[in-house]
Amino acid sequence: MIKFLKNWVVITRAYALPMTIFSWFAAFAYSLTREGNFVYGILSLLGVCIVHLGANMFDDFIDYHMLPKKYDEQNKLILLNAQQNKCSYITDSIITINQLLLVSIIFFVLALCIGIYLACQTGLGVYIFMFLAGILGVLYPLLGKFRLCELAIALIYGPLLFGGVNYVMTGSYDLNTLVVCIPTMLFTVNLLYTDTMLDYDIDIKEKKKTIANLFRNRFDSYKFHKILLILSYLSVLLVEIFDITDWEILFTWVTFPMAVNLLKSMKQYVDCPSNSAEEFMLRMYQARNLMICFSLIFGVILLLSEG
Repeated sequence: MIKFLKNWVVITRAYALPMTIFSWFAAFAYSLTREGNFVYGILSLLGVCIVHLGANMFDDFIDYHMLPKKYDEQNKLILLNAQQNKCSYITDSIITINQLLLVSIIFFVLALCIGIYLACQTGLGVYIFMFLAGILGVLYPLLGKFRLCELAIALIYGPLLFGGVNYVMTGSYDLNTLVVCIPTMLFTVNLLYTDTMLDYDIDIKEKKKTIANLFRNRFDSYKFHKILLILSYLSVLLVEIFDITDWEILFTWVTFPMAVNLLKSMKQYVDCPSNSAEEFMLRMYQARNLMICFSLIFGVILLLSEG
């Protein structure tokens, strides 16, 4: 049973769910201060998590078909120019590619059922958020050919997630969500940017275009990483400037040492690149934990300052 669960954690990439859960929490917290419906908010969390897992599997389905392949001496299928352990559960025959697609579709259908229920309870506007997020999610594997993955993530975890959760919980659209979503959105984009910096060479081989490999070398992409994190912290001021909350929101800046540690770690990688899976995951955990802590503090302060 434990092995079965571990396999599905890998297949669905469930370990990436914190970026969805804590982004949702900030949107949920804001919506509660606007007299949002608690139960509908929890249902929206269930829906977005299921969509996230389904999108992860669909992304692997597309990548599996797009990547060049060959067989080794033991007649085992190998994906060329792929990230380490990419689709290994398929090449190891844990699940077939057709089964992967089927499970992905099942997840999308389950999320659609939740969305339809919420639309019946709160309004047809839910379908707009579902449609836009769904289109971006399905197209995500292809957007890497046009350097649009970061924009897609920004839209999904920014205006669409915050606007959608708020609409589901309150029954109306709130323009303030366009502002309040920016800080956590940028920290989520930072998580993706960290990933693409670490995959700088691999993405070039796979012909994936990212913001990180837009720059001529890793040193320049590292400079932009610093700018991205500075802008992420400065964006907190917008929430106060637009009078959405009070100065206490600046307590989110207590996470700044975590950002400094992440940048130090990334500088080590830039100076001496490593293909070690352990070092890769260490840096990804640093970026993920930064995003989690910031979003958690951000959401709690929204609740306390308005509650």
